[in-house]
Amino acid sequence: MKNKIVKKTIQEKVVFAIAFIIFVLYAFTIFYAFAFLIISALKTNEEFVLHMFELPKQWLFGNFVSAFEKLQVRRTNMWGMLVNSAWYTIGGTLLSVGCATTLSYVVSKYSFWGKNLIYAISIVVLVLPIVGSLPATYKLVMGLGLDNSPFYLIVFTSGFGFNFIVLYGFFQNLSWSYAEAAYIDGATDFQTFIKVMLPQAMPAIVSLLILAAIGLWSDYEKPLLFLSNLPTLSVGLYEFNIDMQYNADYPTLFAGLFISVIPILAVFILFQETIMSNTVAGGLKG
Repeated sequence: MKNKIVKKTIQEKVVFAIAFIIFVLYAFTIFYAFAFLIISALKTNEEFVLHMFELPKQWLFGNFVSAFEKLQVRRTNMWGMLVNSAWYTIGGTLLSVGCATTLSYVVSKYSFWGKNLIYAISIVVLVLPIVGSLPATYKLVMGLGLDNSPFYLIVFTSGFGFNFIVLYGFFQNLSWSYAEAAYIDGATDFQTFIKVMLPQAMPAIVSLLILAAIGLWSDYEKPLLFLSNLPTLSVGLYEFNIDMQYNADYPTLFAGLFISVIPILAVFILFQETIMSNTVAGGLKG
């Protein structure tokens, strides 16, 4: 049976054309910014200042090597910033998504006093602006002496917020018959969660891990406040930019910016199908 060709009305064609033009312009702005970043990183400082929007006369790929030598903030070079960004991103991602996974499973599948309160708290945490919670977070971190320490990551162990809401909805819609079958075979609650329920939630969990990693790698505000002596790439590059007021070195800065983008760009390229297949209209599907 042949597929019927659905003709679009003039109004639909106009809307489609306008939407297409908007997305093309948006894509161009992203491509232009990325191209400008790469081209600027391959120039001399004098060439960047005098011929900012022109192609470099000599492509200086050595600027990427010199970025590791010149980019330094409070005795931390770019290698140190990369290490700080790595442990901050990996640790924060695993703790935030891991705690949200266990908490959402328990709240969605077990009946106990206070489960509705936990869900309500998570909604409040999700709605509350980040700036609104910063004073309390700052007081907690400083009071516990967790600043300038990897132990700061303990603040990511709450399990509330966006990750909790997404996984709570997923586990709510997951049939409990799988767990009942495991209990009949003699599995404990922990074994049922690890071996039966968790594997079925992996598509949603992987998507949340990727999104959390991208957000934490680019995070600037919290590392600036709580990890001032352990600068991440986002903080270090910003402070290096401020320090250039009297000794400008823009190609080195742009080279550092490009290097900082590579890990996230690689993650997105490798997992773009996972992100797109599990993300629908701003929400995640299992």
